[in-house]
Amino acid sequence: MVKTIYNNIFKVRVNDDDEKGGCTFVGGAWKDVSTDDLFKDKKVVLFGLPGAFTPTCSSEQLPTYDQEYDKFKSLGIDEVYCISVNDAFVMNAWARDLGIKNVKMIPDGDGAFTRSLGMLINKPLQGFGMRSWRYSALIDNKEIVQFNEEPGMNNLSLDDDPYTVSDPNTMLKYLGFQPN
Repeated sequence: MVKTIYNNIFKVRVNDDDEKGGCTFVGGAWKDVSTDDLFKDKKVVLFGLPGAFTPTCSSEQLPTYDQEYDKFKSLGIDEVYCISVNDAFVMNAWARDLGIKNVKMIPDGDGAFTRSLGMLINKPLQGFGMRSWRYSALIDNKEIVQFNEEPGMNNLSLDDDPYTVSDPNTMLKYLGFQPN
């Protein structure tokens, strides 16, 4: 699959590590980050997931990508991004909560980028509303060259939240990583 990614502006929060209004870590400033800023002239692994602070996303997918970051870098990957249909405040708080050091958090608050990939779904049984289906992608200079979509995509929550092909090991194998 070679597909040029959708041009989008992501609303991120930078420097939100100070205390404001009695709440910890909600300061900082808004910054617009474009698709070009994130993907142009870069080789990136992007993974999408249903939501911050949810079980598989928090216990498996995000922390494991963070742990395997150096392996991706050794294979010529410039960055590893986690994207979710959540706002910047939530994405930043989630990364802090899990101690994420390497993976960059990309908030797709309105779901426009996720929709452009055909991965925006409804999760009514959980009360989530519109969220991302779980996937991973290799993007080289704004072109998707590998796309790993979990099976069973639907808009009725009729799934067991599969996590079989969007994991870091599947992408590492695709990239040719050879364990010692």
